[in-house]
Amino acid sequence: MKKNITALFLLMSYASMAQVEKNAQTSASNKPVADSALGTWVIDLRPTPGSEPYLKDFKFTKIEGKQFDGEFYGYPFQGGFLNTDWEKIYFAFTTADQSGTYFHSGYIEGNKVFGITLNENRKLVLPWRGEKK
Repeated sequence: MKKNITALFLLMSYASMAQVEKNAQTSASNKPVADSALGTWVIDLRPTPGSEPYLKDFKFTKIEGKQFDGEFYGYPFQGGFLNTDWEKIYFAFTTADQSGTYFHSGYIEGNKVFGITLNENRKLVLPWRGEKK
């Protein structure tokens, strides 16, 4: 399971890290403000690129330091983690239902959000994206 979680985070950060390496000298003024994530984001959870949009709300309801609470796909969660040390806000959290635990991670850049979800029991890896409502 640790290998799958590690692979998930590596997959999400690979494209972003290429840009970070070019701009390795990140100053404090380039760091995003965590509270800018607060609110509702409309994300597209379509199962395949050719599918019709499947829009759902993703909410950041509370941010304290490097932790946050929210709601994803109608499931409230607590104890998500944020990283604002880079030029984007990176996040990770879990939700659960009868299918097991879902591992989510992604990043916010401006008014856009990009993420990926893993559920090992369903053998599901689902990239998703959206915009702030």
